[in-house]
Amino acid sequence: MSTSAALASLPFRLAVFDLDGTLLGPDKEISAANVAAVGRLQALGVTVILATGRPHFNVVRFHEQLGLSGPIVSANGCLVKVAETDEVWRELLFDGELASELLDEGRRLGITQVWDGPPGVVGWERTRHFEILEVRTKATYEVVGDPRVRFPGQPPFKILWIADEPQIATLAEQWRERLGERCYITITDPEYLEFSDPRVNKATALEVVAQRLGIPPQEIVFFGDGDNDAELLRWAGLGVAMPHSRPMALAAADRVGPEAPPEAAVAAAVEQLLAELVE
Repeated sequence: MSTSAALASLPFRLAVFDLDGTLLGPDKEISAANVAAVGRLQALGVTVILATGRPHFNVVRFHEQLGLSGPIVSANGCLVKVAETDEVWRELLFDGELASELLDEGRRLGITQVWDGPPGVVGWERTRHFEILEVRTKATYEVVGDPRVRFPGQPPFKILWIADEPQIATLAEQWRERLGERCYITITDPEYLEFSDPRVNKATALEVVAQRLGIPPQEIVFFGDGDNDAELLRWAGLGVAMPHSRPMALAAADRVGPEAPPEAAVAAAVEQLLAELVE
């Protein structure tokens, strides 16, 4: 089938990929197989973007590695910014008073805390869990003590609590009950609990992107694996969960990709999908 005929047969024009647990393997890099799968979609004329909980600066290298251009959805949808021009399509900041309440409570609980905002990503203190974050994201973050002192009057995008998995699961349940609709609460890794504006999630961010690009939801396919992917897996025309996904993502998806090593699960899912639609 020719490229033009293949493109005409595809029901989607935009493919969106989560990073950790989806495009990225256990080594936190994109495998050659996944790079090739994304390239195949691009060759068919499909626009590709990344949507992740990571901060924008920590996503740019993957955006460039894949040869993408245009917006990046970062911080779980708090920020949508064009990588090449820094044009901001969306920026949702957290309520400053609620963020302060969470910082105080996290301090009382002895939780490792990370403040992610427009000036940057900083930690309160260096701990074992903070160093795990740096290893996983392959980045070094500044430790500043109380971020409210470092950035007076500046609300963050989100507050991140890091602890062992059982404690995070318990805290998520407690704080969802306590705060209700006052904020968006999600587990992004088993050890990460994130708090942000109640309007924030990847689906509401993609609504902004879809409107700007003139692409309806039914022509969007999303590949994800985590709790913070559930809204977008439901919203997109086709939501594809990785076979190793968390239960919330599996329940939200339209389909689950074939069994494959985690570093090549995206490649397997893309190949299966294209085999059904194109070949």
